[in-house]
Amino acid sequence: MGTIGGMGIPPGELRREIRAARALTDGVVGVNLMYAGYLFDRLLEVCIEERVDYVAIGAGFARGPFKKLHDAGIPAFCIISSVKAARIAARTPGITGIVVESGQAGGHLGPDDPEISTWELFPPVRAALREAGFTGPIIAAGGLLTRQDVLRALAMGADGVQMGIRFAMTEESAASPAMKAKWLAATGSQVTDWSPTGYKSRAIVPHIPFEALPRTRENGGTYSCTNCLKHCLHRDEGRSHCIWNALVNAQQGRLESGLIFCGGRVGEIDDIVPVAEVFRRLTTPAADEGAAD
Repeated sequence: MGTIGGMGIPPGELRREIRAARALTDGVVGVNLMYAGYLFDRLLEVCIEERVDYVAIGAGFARGPFKKLHDAGIPAFCIISSVKAARIAARTPGITGIVVESGQAGGHLGPDDPEISTWELFPPVRAALREAGFTGPIIAAGGLLTRQDVLRALAMGADGVQMGIRFAMTEESAASPAMKAKWLAATGSQVTDWSPTGYKSRAIVPHIPFEALPRTRENGGTYSCTNCLKHCLHRDEGRSHCIWNALVNAQQGRLESGLIFCGGRVGEIDDIVPVAEVFRRLTTPAADEGAAD
């Protein structure tokens, strides 16, 4: 299964990405959407119109989008990070599967404890889901890199795993060479309040402090805003930092004004390899030791 990250992609570009992925594979192609994003509803429409194989929704929760996907016959995954959220999700019609994402995931974080590992978070959340009667697949996510990690997650009862940074650090990844170089040079990751979404997020160490970002002014000194979020903590403060711009800048190599998200174990990855090599390491017993062996 391959997931297209829908944050920071205009509707037309998302449509092109979906069609490009379809042309490249007969495998399962889905899209991850951020509910907090201003364009969420339009992006969801594109996913339905293009008949993607599934949609995963995180960074916020509402029952409406899952009903729309259910009515369209498209499987929907809900991304959660707590036992409380598990009980809500289990009672929500239209949710096909659950992704349990720990504090070791890259990007926006949901857990109350942003340092909690997959091994600590997954068992109680899975238990809560099963106790509440949820029978769909439950996916483990956050800081998973190796074949050993996958086997350990499956042994805990996971039906599968979600992996991000290891696939982002591949030759085929659309991240800029500069961004990949930053990941390679990173000594680790840290939780930051840098995002205007209100969610904590995990980025590289060292990361650029919000206060150090270049800002642009227009209209007599007011800060520009792209309205990328439904509710932005910085908009009313007169700041120009938009999460959409920050992510696009990093992806395209403008690192001085970008935010470089990453998983909690980015410091263990020391190479950029083809996707096929990542799969070889994940499926070959001899590759059990280390993220880059």
